[in-house]
Formats: sequence, structure tokens, C-alpha cells
Amino acid sequence: MLRRLILLLLFASALAWPADLSGSWNFKATSQQGEHAARLTLAQDGEKITGTLDTDRGEFKIEGTLKGDQIRFSVQYTGADAPRQVPFSGKLEGDRMSGQYQAGENTGNWSAERSR
Repeated sequence: MLRRLILLLLFASALAWPADLSGSWNFKATSQQGEHAARLTLAQDGEKITGTLDTDRGEFKIEGTLKGDQIRFSVQYTGADAPRQVPFSGKLEGDRMSGQYQAGENTGNWSAERSR
């Protein structure tokens, strides 16, 4: 009986432990102009995530959250037009995550896979 209780507690604590997104990710976003690849580098402190998105247009800061398997972050884009935040949302599944983003009137899909 005690052994079952210990196993149950260990299992429950593993489910409550947040995933660690820290590290480097191979990132892809699709838009009307096609597919764009980038390097996503993340740091995590509890539910808070920070990092950079390194693209062919420059390196941009990101901030967001991971709650359970739901990820939300904004890229602080500082391109040719006025600076703006581009929101991303999605779902984490192991060493992969994917979702949608909205850049002004345009929406698209994104995905990332942890670098090995």
C-alpha cells in the first residue's frame, strides 16, 4: 500500500513539473510569401519565457509564458515600418511545438523543433 502511494505521489509531481523550454530551437513560420526559417533561443524561469528569434531580417527579442502545454509569446519586431509586437500562440508536445501567429492583418502557422 505504501509503495503504491509513493508511486502515485511521484507520478503526480511529474505531471505538475513544468516543461523546460530553455535552449535552441529550429523555428519555421509560414506566410503568404512562403516558409521562413529562424533560430529560436529560449530561457525559462517558471512559467515566464524570454529569448531571441534570429532571422534573416535580424535578431528580435521575445517574451511570453508557458502554462501547461500552452505557449504564448510576442516577438518585438523592429523592421522597416513602425515597431510592433507580433503575438504567437501554440502547443508544446515534447521536443516540438506549433501554433498560429498574427502580424497585422496577416495570420500564419509556425512550428519549432528542439535543436540536437
